[in-house]
Parts: sequence; structure tokens; C-alpha cells
Amino acid sequence: MRMPLFMGLTAGATGLVALSAFLWLYAGERVYADRLISAIAGCF
Repeated sequence: MRMPLFMGLTAGATGLVALSAFLWLYAGERVYADRLISAIAGCF
């Protein structure tokens, strides 16, 4: 069964989105969000 893996990936993605949104609101800079997104995209 791949359900635990799928749930783990979903939880990880949700955590990344929540963390990036929090950091974006905290920093208030679009450049930081773009840099974070490009860094995450670089992993893939």
C-alpha cells in the first residue's frame, strides 16, 4: 500500500506551503518567497 507514503508527501507539501506562507508574511518580501520557491524547485 502506498497510502502512508502519499499521506506523508501531502503532509510535507502542506508543511512547506504553510512555512513559506508564514515566512512570506513575516518577512514581507516577495523576493524572499521567490528565492525559497526557486531553491525548492532546484531540489527537483
